[in-house]
Amino acid sequence: LNWGRRTLDIFDIHVDVHIDPHFEAVAADLKMDEEGRRIIFLPTHQSLFDHPVLYQVLQSSEFLNAMGWQRPEPCVILARTGLARSGIKIGSKQITQFGVSSEVFDQMLEEVDGYVMLERSNAAGHTTQRVAQALSERPGIIYPMATTAAFPIQQFPLQHGVFAQLPQDVVVVPIAYRGLHALWPKCPKGNIDINPGQVDVWVSPPMLGETTLLPKRRSLRIQAEA
Repeated sequence: LNWGRRTLDIFDIHVDVHIDPHFEAVAADLKMDEEGRRIIFLPTHQSLFDHPVLYQVLQSSEFLNAMGWQRPEPCVILARTGLARSGIKIGSKQITQFGVSSEVFDQMLEEVDGYVMLERSNAAGHTTQRVAQALSERPGIIYPMATTAAFPIQQFPLQHGVFAQLPQDVVVVPIAYRGLHALWPKCPKGNIDINPGQVDVWVSPPMLGETTLLPKRRSLRIQAEA
């Protein structure tokens, strides 16, 4: 949380969190404040700043009040391996901006921070199951678009596999960013045109993991996309 806040301060990024007016009523109906309630957050994926912005959301007073939390809760996050690869080379060795190799950094994310790391070359099924199993202990975060958008108005379809693996009693909370892509566009490759600015974060009402007779990988994905 401190890293996320400090990152936004350095780049002069302001975050406004907007909670849907129906959120608290729906959350109460679903008993989201009960111990053991399985919750997963599904944010859009727009920029390399997604992560520090999300950490700011998780500790905002607006979000905590809506969730009925007294303090920010640690979350299990599904992340791809190699996120810290930066191309910094010293002799024949390559290190990350954190001073260790990419492989060691991935190991630290999993063993220290409790992330679930997804190998880029493997299917997501078994790792999504690991996230689903961890939901009984703490909330989860999955970026269901699976990759960052290349252009500002681009929204990728959400991944079928994510929804196929979610338990039926999970509560899904979609989160959408507005204005985030312009702060650090993905294209062109290697772009370092980083801009200050404001991000509006919209937290949608929660929805049940199983809401219709259709398979949730179809019906729930379409509802979350909307």
